[in-house]
Amino acid sequence: MEADGRTIIISTPEELFPLITEAVQLAVYENTRNTSNGPPQKLLAPKDVEREFGIRQKTLAYWRQEGIGPAYTTFGRRVFYERAVLEKYIASGRIQTSESR
Repeated sequence: MEADGRTIIISTPEELFPLITEAVQLAVYENTRNTSNGPPQKLLAPKDVEREFGIRQKTLAYWRQEGIGPAYTTFGRRVFYERAVLEKYIASGRIQTSESR
């Protein structure tokens, strides 16, 4: 259907839902990609956490199963960790020694 030189697409919510879901997943994926030419990304996938912080993916999965460890966010089946939450969680285990004062 065309109106004023513009194309209008008529669709049902059932037809739009997969497209919207895919667009959101792509946006989340793009947000979690590690780019060297920009600021650090806010959301990290478990593989990114392992690479950057050295916490193994299996350890993160175990912590999620046991309800311990840093807070995380899910989107569908995907799991993401906020960088600030991870840094705060790691810092919470810091022990002050007499030489580090």
